[in-house]
Amino acid sequence: MIRALLLVTAMFTVANPVSAQSAPPLTELRIAAVSSMTQSERIAPDQQQTLRRHSGPVTLVVLEKGIGRARLLRVDGIVTAAESSQRLLCGTAVTAGACHPGDSATGIETTYHLGPLPAGTTLTVQDTSATLPARTLSAEIVLR
Repeated sequence: MIRALLLVTAMFTVANPVSAQSAPPLTELRIAAVSSMTQSERIAPDQQQTLRRHSGPVTLVVLEKGIGRARLLRVDGIVTAAESSQRLLCGTAVTAGACHPGDSATGIETTYHLGPLPAGTTLTVQDTSATLPARTLSAEIVLR
């Protein structure tokens, strides 16, 4: 009986190896878009401030190339827990919707749903790679 249990346990362990090393390293973290009730805009890679004035609840879209393990969102420097949703990105282009069964994730898109924020608010996102070396990357945008 014990021998059969060990054999079954060994089969599941060998059949589904999971390793943090299998995740691609975090190589890019950027704010891709900001939207609100009145505006929506894509954010350029080195853009420091939104081009449009936003009012009402704000949505922040963050793209990560690679996989992180310690996501943080800061609003004016204060770590904030916000409602969010995530979507896996796949393929060499790290594209949403390109994931098929059995594909490896090459990135993550996280959408944060925030309440109304005043002009001048600084939004900062940060993550640390799930693999070694444990690089920590961050991106920041100021709401106009």
